[in-house]
Amino acid sequence: MKAHFRYFSYVMRHKWFVFLACRRLGVPLWQSIIHDWTKFLPSEWIPYVRAFYNPDGSKRDTRTDSGTLDSSKVADEFSRAWLHHQKSNPHHWQYWVLINDEDGISALRMPTEYVYEMVADWDGAGRAITGKSDPTSWYNRNGEKMIMHNETRATVVHILKRFYTGDVMGRPQ
Repeated sequence: MKAHFRYFSYVMRHKWFVFLACRRLGVPLWQSIIHDWTKFLPSEWIPYVRAFYNPDGSKRDTRTDSGTLDSSKVADEFSRAWLHHQKSNPHHWQYWVLINDEDGISALRMPTEYVYEMVADWDGAGRAITGKSDPTSWYNRNGEKMIMHNETRATVVHILKRFYTGDVMGRPQ
């Protein structure tokens, strides 16, 4: 039960910081409120709790040095929950990646309001996990791995340059 309380505390802290970032970035109010609502579904909640917390409520080490999830440290149950989360929440770039039988992998352009929410998500996750708001550094470490439409990537860079500090790296546009 302690693990569930710890996870609930984290999710609410994350949602609060994302909400603040969404408001700062001009994301619509309702979109800011319902951010990550699927994390409360049993199909996501239970695997997330098991992946991130021990039964006594202590945190498991599941991250790489760059701050991303290390898939070798979580069970398939979590991977299925993470896939559900990505494909149910349009603020994740993975939601917009199309896998075709003929063409392979392609990225669709994300609607602007979801790009803003995605950056707010990076901000909120950083604040909830490390106590710091630094989505630019996080993007600089991880952006190369993201499959995004060129217009989506340009919007990400624009948001980071306009609202956050630091030089934005990544693939040329």
